[in-house]
Amino acid sequence: MSPLPLPPLPLESRRPSVSLRAWEATPTDADALVAAWSDPDIARWTAVPEECSLDAASRWLAGEAARREMGVALDLAMTEAGAPGVVIGEIGLARVRTRPRMAEVGYWLLAPWRGTGRAAVALVLFTDWVLRDLPIDRLFARTHPDNPRSGAVAEQAGYLPAGALSDGTRVWARDAP
Repeated sequence: MSPLPLPPLPLESRRPSVSLRAWEATPTDADALVAAWSDPDIARWTAVPEECSLDAASRWLAGEAARREMGVALDLAMTEAGAPGVVIGEIGLARVRTRPRMAEVGYWLLAPWRGTGRAAVALVLFTDWVLRDLPIDRLFARTHPDNPRSGAVAEQAGYLPAGALSDGTRVWARDAP
């Protein structure tokens, strides 16, 4: 796998206020990860580490650059635009493939920011950058049937229904122009 570059950061939108930046190995970012991994909704709908501690978060943050350099993942912190220290969520790539040139996109928001439109705006910013600047032709997202809000985020960001898995998980896709 080829390394995954960072986009020119921050990627920002003012309506609603959201910015994407690299995760930083700071206590603030580690605290945000622990809060997310401890959130029952995030744990239900996404993969979180078994160990939910500041040490685990610090290790995860320290490994982000290596995962990106190996081409296996690219994770960005979602923040309020103009307030880079206020982490509100995450967006990233996983399951990066070279043949076909595709990757899975995933996202989460901390509870106070859910329902504000920020996830959809972040997904548009991120998707537009990935499909324009990376050697990826298709992004896909998987959403659980009991989590319609996540599917609505994908749909609002221009992803189209692409099928369902045997467990009912919906698959959404967006192709490069």
